[in-house]
Amino acid sequence: MTSTTRTWTVEETLAQSEALADYFESVDLSQYPAYPAADYWLMCAAQRAAATGNPDHDRIRALVADARSAGSSWGRIGELLDMTAEAAEARFG
Repeated sequence: MTSTTRTWTVEETLAQSEALADYFESVDLSQYPAYPAADYWLMCAAQRAAATGNPDHDRIRALVADARSAGSSWGRIGELLDMTAEAAEARFG
């Protein structure tokens, strides 16, 4: 198996960097909701548990606590765990 590596010139790198900066400056982020990073980690743990069928209850409980500390509502946590807000609060509250 052969691998090829492309070497970029400084000019090419700068041009790509400028194009990338232009793209990010043009994106209107106000159309996307902002969620705490803790929500992302909780979502990842929930997806992993669903995929493997082996939920790490202690880890999920800790991530729920992190998400709550970061300001996530029980509704959001329930959404991430595929349950109602009431069920999430009863189980992890």
